[in-house]
Amino acid sequence: MKEKIARQTPLADYLRVLYRGRWIILASFLAVMAITVYLGMTAVPLYQASAKVMFKTESNIGLPGFEAMGYWQTETMISNQVEIIGGRALAKAVAQKLMQSEQAHELPILGANKHLQSRSGRFSRFLNALFGSSAADDSRNEMQEPVLLEVETVARELPGYISVAPIRSTDMILLSVVSEDPQEAMIIANAYVEAYSELNRAMSQAEVRQVKNFLENQLGVIQQQLAESELALKDYLKGETPMTLTDETNGLVTKLVEFESLYKESLADLEAARERLKFIDQQLGKRGDIAAISATSFLDELKKEMADLQQQRAAYLAYLAQNGRLDENNARLQELDGQIERLTQKFRAELASFTAAGLGGPANLQDEMFMRKFEVEANIETLIPKVASLKHIVDDYAKKLESLPEKKLLMVRLQRSAQVDEKIFLMMKEKYEELRITEVGQLGDVRIIEPAELPETPLGPNRKLNIILGMILGLGLGVGLAFLLDMLDNSVRTMEDLERMGQPVLGSIPMIKEGETLARLKISKNGAPNGVHHGLSNGKVSAIENKLEQQPTAARLITHVAPKSPISEAYRALRTNIQYTHIDRTLRTLLVTSPGPGDGKSTSVANLAIVMAQMGSKVLLIDADLRRPVLHTVFNLDRRVGLSNVLVGRADIAEAVSPTDIENLHIMPCGALPPNPSELLGSSAMQRTLEALKQDYEVVLFDSPPVIAVTDAAVLARWVDGVFLVVKAGHTSKEAAFRSYALLNQVKAKVLGTLLNSVKVESMYGSYYYYYHYHYYTQNSNGKLPKTQRKLLSWPWS
Repeated sequence: MKEKIARQTPLADYLRVLYRGRWIILASFLAVMAITVYLGMTAVPLYQASAKVMFKTESNIGLPGFEAMGYWQTETMISNQVEIIGGRALAKAVAQKLMQSEQAHELPILGANKHLQSRSGRFSRFLNALFGSSAADDSRNEMQEPVLLEVETVARELPGYISVAPIRSTDMILLSVVSEDPQEAMIIANAYVEAYSELNRAMSQAEVRQVKNFLENQLGVIQQQLAESELALKDYLKGETPMTLTDETNGLVTKLVEFESLYKESLADLEAARERLKFIDQQLGKRGDIAAISATSFLDELKKEMADLQQQRAAYLAYLAQNGRLDENNARLQELDGQIERLTQKFRAELASFTAAGLGGPANLQDEMFMRKFEVEANIETLIPKVASLKHIVDDYAKKLESLPEKKLLMVRLQRSAQVDEKIFLMMKEKYEELRITEVGQLGDVRIIEPAELPETPLGPNRKLNIILGMILGLGLGVGLAFLLDMLDNSVRTMEDLERMGQPVLGSIPMIKEGETLARLKISKNGAPNGVHHGLSNGKVSAIENKLEQQPTAARLITHVAPKSPISEAYRALRTNIQYTHIDRTLRTLLVTSPGPGDGKSTSVANLAIVMAQMGSKVLLIDADLRRPVLHTVFNLDRRVGLSNVLVGRADIAEAVSPTDIENLHIMPCGALPPNPSELLGSSAMQRTLEALKQDYEVVLFDSPPVIAVTDAAVLARWVDGVFLVVKAGHTSKEAAFRSYALLNQVKAKVLGTLLNSVKVESMYGSYYYYYHYHYYTQNSNGKLPKTQRKLLSWPWS
């Protein structure tokens, strides 16, 4: 059984804490619920509109010599686009688009009717409706011309409205806008995806336009050169007799024209690549970051390897051309082409991983530009040796033709120049036209898959969920506060607290509420069956009632006023526990003390004296508190002659003792307050007085000062048969109770135990136990207490 009780103790402690803090838990619960309900009912509904866009990389130019440069990892690419959408540049473009829209004066984000969307605005409209504000006033407020905000201000607020997230395993991005106005949410979402698509299209067209403009300028130069070459050839043929060239010379001229065309075409590609690099540098702006990234050794090595392979291919191609074995299906050429392709793929993969890891420092939009810069630089470094090799081949063929006679050489040069310029012109013209078509048809990499639609239902607030969460939070907060306050409370509250300190517990006394004592008497006076003062006549009850009305402090004598109450039973239990504490000897002199003032020792000793007198014992109650006496007030006695007078020899015992209305109970007040209470209580006169009193009384009780404050109780404890300590529940600290007990043991006092006083049983878990047992012994003839009596006999009385 003891083991079972021990196992239940922690749970009982937890239940006791919860029961004691039930009002805190209830207050926290109601407060949190009130706030939750208020916020839920006054919260502005939020609407969400979503749009989907797909980002799919395509060739920026799509022509030989102008290959697409967008080779990077998909995840990095999508992440870059997410950052672009959430960036300030796009927000500014969206703000401008909203300002120019037809609904600009209806959008709260631009300052239109913004006060009506706030909680204060909603509350103001509610008050206007409640107190009868005219609809005309409201309409005037709403029709008032709004003052639109500036673009910069709107651009700063826009990122707070949107959320951007990639859709997993796709090339699509979901853009969501949350607003208090459903139309505004839809308009902002569509404005964002439109502005994003336009920005991407403009970026794609800008690079194409840069190369197209370069080719347009070069086309004019080459066209002029072609006209001059054709005119020079025509003039020469007019003045000279046509000459016939040998087959070998014709073959040399054909090869020279072919390689010179390749040379100038490659040179044009090199210049176009440089123009693209110039455009990218202009977009990047800060060259410090570019230089830092360009210094990456591994990528530089890959670019050098590609340049070396291109140079080897160009040299081998020249060798084949010089020996008349030029064939694009040559095994060596195909092997070099394969090595170049593999190295190019490796370079692009390393470049993508380099950018994805963020090692170079660029972010967002610049990531893409940096990657393209790397590829353009690699293309330039491969074109440079190619151009140099073709130039070397052209120079070799030109030297071979110099052996011809001067007139034939001049004719060959004029023919070669015209043919080369014509081929270059046609090639440049073809590329230029294709670039014009590409620029016009350049749609960018963004496709709007699903534009935003007008949301019909609000996104929040979810009132049901909020209320459930509020309930959980309120209960959790209340329980937490209850346990926190219990942990911070260092006072003695339960008998278990005393037992844990090793102090024997003599009993516990519920709190006495003086204001309710008179109500208990009226029940008995009105003839209620088994009244609280059972056995007294109405005349006696009326006398007590009059006394209580004149002297409210007498209500502390609950054992006399309501001898059938549970509190009186508690004092009888204390009396029994004291009697059987030492069965081997009789305890005739008892001292009652406490750790400090206000613990209720005087009330406790007075009621203990009454229950002992009611048992038939002749009892003397002595007020030994010679500093702040109380008992004379409780019993309405004159304290001018009392204990102090007896001890100094100015009065005898008979003069100092006063009878009371209670049979067998006499009181000895404190008497005049002496300057040396401790010396008087510790004197031999005190010992002689005590021995004399024991001759006349069966039980002598002492009410002494607090044991910690003064030494009076410790001095007097040597002369008595037993001492018990009174501690007040929720008032006396555990340190004070422990120290008081130790002080009494230190002076070799016969400590009987500790009494837990003023227990607020209504705050204690399990208080029904007392009511149940009291109800059992006080039921009426019908087996039940009257309703009014059950209410009055509930705790603190039961």
